Amino acid sequence: MKRILLVIAIIAGLVSCANDKAQQAAHNHNHQHSESCTHDHDHDHDHNHDHNHDHQHSDACDHNHEHATHDHNHDHEHNHDAHSHEGHDHAHSSQLTAHSHDHGDDAITFPVDQQKKIDFEVVEVVSEPLYQVIRTSAQIVPSQESEKILTATTSGIVTFENKDLVHGVDVKSGQVLFSIDNEEMADDNLSTRREEIEADYEKAKTEFIRKQILAEDKIISESELADAKAEFVKAKKHYDNMRKNYPEGKTLHRATISGSISEILVPNNSYVEAGQAIMTLAQNDRLYLRADVQSKYYPVLKDIKTANVKTNDGIVYSLKELGGRLLSYGKTTDINNPLIPVTFEVKNNGALIPGSFVEVFITAESDKMGVMLPNSAIVEEMGIYCVFVQTCVDSFEKRIITKGVTDGSKTQILKGVKAGERVVSKGAVNVKLAQGSAALDPHAGHVH
Repeated sequence: MKRILLVIAIIAGLVSCANDKAQQAAHNHNHQHSESCTHDHDHDHDHNHDHNHDHQHSDACDHNHEHATHDHNHDHEHNHDAHSHEGHDHAHSSQLTAHSHDHGDDAITFPVDQQKKIDFEVVEVVSEPLYQVIRTSAQIVPSQESEKILTATTSGIVTFENKDLVHGVDVKSGQVLFSIDNEEMADDNLSTRREEIEADYEKAKTEFIRKQILAEDKIISESELADAKAEFVKAKKHYDNMRKNYPEGKTLHRATISGSISEILVPNNSYVEAGQAIMTLAQNDRLYLRADVQSKYYPVLKDIKTANVKTNDGIVYSLKELGGRLLSYGKTTDINNPLIPVTFEVKNNGALIPGSFVEVFITAESDKMGVMLPNSAIVEEMGIYCVFVQTCVDSFEKRIITKGVTDGSKTQILKGVKAGERVVSKGAVNVKLAQGSAALDPHAGHVH
């Protein structure tokens, strides 16, 4: 009986001891591993677990386990659900912080460093007043004040002073351009006229000197001396003009303005009549743009605000950039020409060639509002027009749009974007190319 009681007491003691050790392991779990314990720790000890799972790796291992070397892959595996770390690579967490937004499957990534390498610009879409646009062509012609026509002052044979006088040659005011020789002409012979002018000059000179002497002796009055002086001054002016412009029986014709030769109307060494046009000079610093518009636009011509000019090289200039202004528009039409002329005056910036034609977008005021975008923001893809809307600093979305009227610089957007959105206005082609790269590599620009 004593043995049975002794066995029961020993078993009770062992059970109590085992419970104490289990509780201690559950609450403290202080593993003190010696150098001989080669634990393979797959978890990060920096996590702050609620059950104070503090691993203290000391030099002395206090465990009396039967296997000194074991894999420390605890069956409980530190339930990481509370920390959302199931099978997650911690090296990727920093990238999520810096790139936490979701671009979506259709997003186009164009990195900021690439944007800085090109002429790149994003503008905000705004609702602005629309204009009625009249698209037509216009001819460039010299203005009246900048064009001069040289005519023959006498009949005779015209001779150009320089064989290099051709269309476009620059000339200076006062430069001799051509002469007219009528020495052999029977009528209105210049030599005869020259002799008459010389005779009149000598006579007036002699008479003025004689009357000066008489006036000193008080023989004639002061009024008679004044009349003689006036006749002498007049004769001398004709004489000096003849010597300057009609030497040796020729009439010299000089440039009246500094500019260039825009037209030569007669061949060299040909006969011309007095009053006949010989040559046209133009300064070309001020030009006219003469456009013809259909009569249906007559009611809106009074509301013309401005115009844009598109040259043959595709560059668009505003009327303000050309220092221009609206001169007039026609109030009537002709049977032979039912179109209405509209004339603008502009400064020549070097890109406008007199006589050539340019495309003009005449804009008139309207009370309508709408969205206008720069033409550089619109990209064509196989007949479909689209723009690229910025969704974040380096992410863009392609939008198909419906175009309206254009003034040559901007185009009305009827459908596809709305006010408040941001659209690529410069560098849209580069974003399109980035779209093609993304199609080949869906992870382009993202390092995961």
